[in-house]
Amino acid sequence: MKNMNKIVIGILILTAAVMGYFYFRHPLGAKVVIDGHTINVEVSVTEAEKEKGLGYLKSLPADSGMLFVYETKDRYGYWMKGMEFPLDYIWILDNTVVDLSPNIPAPATPNEKPVSLAPKTAVNKVLEVNAGTIARDGIKIGDTVKFTN
Repeated sequence: MKNMNKIVIGILILTAAVMGYFYFRHPLGAKVVIDGHTINVEVSVTEAEKEKGLGYLKSLPADSGMLFVYETKDRYGYWMKGMEFPLDYIWILDNTVVDLSPNIPAPATPNEKPVSLAPKTAVNKVLEVNAGTIARDGIKIGDTVKFTN
């Protein structure tokens, strides 16, 4: 019986380790569809993920982004600290685009004060994508947003 318990505990520990490794190597991913345009996103849920954001990347693949998800509705502020490329911000309340912030520049130098911004209204999701995506895809306030795995 003791050997069986050790085996079960060993399997549980191994399973948790593999799942943890997979999550850190392959963060939560999903697809966001706005007006028929699909964007592959990394989902940011925890405070640590939100703080890190896209600041660690040199570039972002086309049709990709980061989706920040909040439990409560608020006018969440963002800034471009540590960014190396410009972004579009798509501000979402539930399943509707409620505000847009296109072509937000990255700081030109590490000493330049980064741009700060916030939506005009409360949101519970924020989508960061490459600058130019809003214009290219014709995304507008009022568009319906769908989320899939």
